[in-house]
Amino acid sequence: MTATTDAPAIEIVGLRKSFGDNEVLKGIDLSVHRGEVVCVIGPSGSGKSTLLRTVNRLEEPTGGSLRIEGQDILDPDCDIDAVRTRIGMVFQQFNLFPHLDVMGNLTIAQRRVLKRGKQEAAEVARAMLERVGLADRGGAYPAQLSGGQQQRVAIARALSMNPDMMLFDEPTSALDPELVGEVLDVMKLLAAEGMTMMVVTHEMGFAREVGDRLVFMDDGLIVEEGVPAEVLASPQHARTQAFLSKVL
Repeated sequence: MTATTDAPAIEIVGLRKSFGDNEVLKGIDLSVHRGEVVCVIGPSGSGKSTLLRTVNRLEEPTGGSLRIEGQDILDPDCDIDAVRTRIGMVFQQFNLFPHLDVMGNLTIAQRRVLKRGKQEAAEVARAMLERVGLADRGGAYPAQLSGGQQQRVAIARALSMNPDMMLFDEPTSALDPELVGEVLDVMKLLAAEGMTMMVVTHEMGFAREVGDRLVFMDDGLIVEEGVPAEVLASPQHARTQAFLSKVL
């Protein structure tokens, strides 16, 4: 099946995921619309990262349905590699290739996956580095960069593939506190440009300021969702109240 233009960017229905006897996702229903920023919060072990990783099938669901722009990506005939080119992913750990300089990190997938020529890939890479404020670091190696710079390179690498949407899995949690802001600033810029984003985060200020919707997960379920400012100011569910009382 081909993608349809009026479908949600991400449509999750009854999604389940088990690791052996441990059911981590217990029937998740969630849609993310084009241009929407959905922030997912919750305690460790609630299933947030697993949910995000199922969206591009880094984890295989054990039940439910999952559509990306109207395309059933659990269909055996689905070319998941082609779907993944439309979904940028940024991890908690930066996952840069340590033996490649920054330009190498940004061009390798463009050339191998998108089959871009050397010059075009380099032009795209330079444009994306400028976008994340690192135009002068193309020749640096990951070990020569701060954590915040490495994460911005990881974002630029994802953007170099020209994705329709971006998934962020706790992108600031491995960073020293003074470096968090520079990564969040890039994410705010993307949101302002209309990028569809699903963000697992502990940054409540970012969720309040940038998120269109806030989803609270606990024990493999979505317990509460709504406008971020409203959920953060007056959570309705006792579990949400207890969690936010500890983090706000």
